Amino acid sequence: MRTEQEQCPYCKGQGYFQLLLGGTENCPGCEGTGTHSEPMTAASPVKA
Repeated sequence: MRTEQEQCPYCKGQGYFQLLLGGTENCPGCEGTGTHSEPMTAASPVKA
């Protein structure tokens, strides 16, 4: 059993996404925590 929490694969542990027009948005995968707790039920691809 692991004691460390893994980084969220969607935001790479940052907890947010940098928006193209400025500002940030909380990551829907980890709800802004930056750690991966459970898989997302509806995966939405992030386009860069």
